[in-house]
This record gives sequence, structure tokens and C-alpha cells, in this order.
Amino acid sequence: MVGNGIFTLLAVAAWLYSLFLALTRTKSLTAKAVVALSLLGLFLGTGVVTVRAECAEDRGYPYTREAERALPAIHALELALTNAEVIVHPGNGRLTLTYKARHRAALARMRPEVRLAGDRLILRDDRQPRGTVYRVELTLPRPVVAKIAFTNGELRAKGRLLALDFSATNGVVRLRDYRPTGTTRISCTNGKVELRAFAPQGPTRMELMNGAVRVLAARPLKVHARITNGTIRLPGTRRAAAGGAEVTYGPDQAPPILVRILNGELDYREVNP
Repeated sequence: MVGNGIFTLLAVAAWLYSLFLALTRTKSLTAKAVVALSLLGLFLGTGVVTVRAECAEDRGYPYTREAERALPAIHALELALTNAEVIVHPGNGRLTLTYKARHRAALARMRPEVRLAGDRLILRDDRQPRGTVYRVELTLPRPVVAKIAFTNGELRAKGRLLALDFSATNGVVRLRDYRPTGTTRISCTNGKVELRAFAPQGPTRMELMNGAVRVLAARPLKVHARITNGTIRLPGTRRAAAGGAEVTYGPDQAPPILVRILNGELDYREVNP
């Protein structure tokens, strides 16, 4: 009986601790295990509780919390973050913001500015602590104009951007079914750009220092490419650019795509839409 009483007290304490974690919106596999096992102990009053402290899926960021909110039908998106992953895809208009940190104190200092200015969503953190990562997931009912700046980041979007102004140091851009009506500007230092089913109506400009660009165009484009060191691949041709090369390809009336690469490669192909 004494053993059962001690176990019940421990279970109550564990449940209260898990409630504290939930109220502070800290989420991890450990917290979920504490909740489930402590409630089991309250009902059964017997048994052995084993809680695994390690969380492999956290990938070095064991302290996390999450905030979610509904969004109105925004027209523009503005983000400025360090160490971030941004995912945009079709949906009913929601923002899910996940905070990840290597240390609890750093998690407490993550205080991004998130606000709506008319029909524009602004999300930025000018003082983001070291050892932290933001994961921004947006489900949008209609395409938006996006202005995004990163240091160490990744943008993945599927068919929900009207126009893009992207700049990054150590950045990756992966856009699928991207058919912008406005201008696309992508600037990366140490980066990678992948555009699939790309059918712009407006002009596109990409500048990379140490990086690679891969374009699968769903319509013919007028390509102007200049590379200092690397390789240019166009339909039916491949050109090494040691010492520099500049090429023009495609019909004159097609939307222009201008690519400038210091060190890297361009792989441009045309596929059926």
C-alpha cells in the first residue's frame, strides 16, 4: 500500500509537470510520454514508469513550442529570420509557427514579431538567439506576393506565390508549380535554386555566388545566362565556363529569365506542362 501511495504521488507530480509544459506550450516526445504514463499511473496505481529523455526527432533542438493561428485572405508575405524553414502550400488560411532551440533559455528569448498590416503578414525576428530555428508553415487559399530574407534557411512553396523577392546567405529555394504573374528575384550566397513546372508571366532574375540553379520550365523562356566558373546546360547543349561564358537561348517574345552565377552551374530544361 505504501508503495502504491508513493507511486500515485509521483504520478500526480508528473502529471502536474506535464500540465505545466502544456500551459507553456512546450512540446516534445518527452512531455507527451510524461502525460500518458502519469495518467496511466493515476488510474492503475501500480506498475513501473519509464520515460525516455532523448528525442531523436528533435535533431539537436530538444526544446520546442508551437503557435497556430487562423489567417485572413492575405495578399502579401514579409519574412526576415535567421535559421528558418518556410513551407507554403494550398490550404484554408493558417499559420503554424514552431520554435526550436538547443537550450531552454534561448527558447524563452525567441520573440518574433508577428502581425498583420492590412492584408500583409509580417514575421521577423531581428534578435533571434543563437542555436534556434523557426519553422513557418503557411496554408494559403490564394497566391501571395512574398518578400523573404534568410541567413541559413530554406523556402519550399507549391503554387501559392504571385511574385517573389528572396535573398539569403546559405539558402535553398524549392518552388513547385510556380507560375508567377509578377517579377521573381532570387539572390543567394552559397545557395541552391530549384524551379519545377515553372511558367512565369513576368521577368525572372537570379544571382548566385557559389550555387546551382535548376529550372524545369513548363513554357519556353528567353534565357540570358552568364557564369564565371562552372557549367551551363541548355536543351541540346552543354558548355563549360572556365574563365567565363555568356549565352542567350529561347524565343524573343518569351518571358525573360536572367541568371548570373559566379561559381556553380545552370541546368535549364523545358518540359510539357
